Amino acid sequence: MNKKTTTVITGASSGLGKCLLKSFSASSNVINISRTKSESEYNIISNLNNLSDLNEKLKMENFEHDLCILNAGTMGKIGLASQLSYTEFTETFNINVFSNKIIIDWSIKNGCKNFIGVSSGAAIKNYDGWLNYCATKSAFRSMFLQYQKDLPKFNFILISPGILNTNMNKKIKALNVDLYPDMTKFHETPAVDPQKASDLIYKNYKKYFKTAKIEIDLRKEIDW
Repeated sequence: MNKKTTTVITGASSGLGKCLLKSFSASSNVINISRTKSESEYNIISNLNNLSDLNEKLKMENFEHDLCILNAGTMGKIGLASQLSYTEFTETFNINVFSNKIIIDWSIKNGCKNFIGVSSGAAIKNYDGWLNYCATKSAFRSMFLQYQKDLPKFNFILISPGILNTNMNKKIKALNVDLYPDMTKFHETPAVDPQKASDLIYKNYKKYFKTAKIEIDLRKEIDW
């Protein structure tokens, strides 16, 4: 690797993660951790639902990095709470929570002190049919905030980008609003270009680290 800084981004092969890869590659060597290869030259391929595989892959990868962006996530199955199986619930927790715990601890061992977690309004508000997503994003938020409390000399910030124009948003809009009334919001609220959101994160993340604010609502900073 050259003398650029090194940034780890999870889920950099699609959606917001792919945009973050493009933004941060301007000044950093970006390592992608996801189940599919990204446009980065450096990829650690692992299904984040398979925690044993992730652990083994990371044991073989030891390199210092300056920043870790925890972006990868899944909606999980959408449906009433009683319709979700334990297995489906566990898979979503593996990807959205437990894999992030593994990656954070691995990053700390490799000298990283700067962490960005991609959060969501679903972390603090329940939405119809979204038990999988809301419960796991809430757990991720709680875990991230505790890391910041436990490690005050480290930087841990949560960034909520709002509604983005991604495949995930298209799937949400395809849901029946009669069954899931909360989804009306996604039809009424304009979606943001994910590259625009990504570029804003890249432009301001160092400023965010310097502030006492741990949670950033990106929607309030985007120039519509």
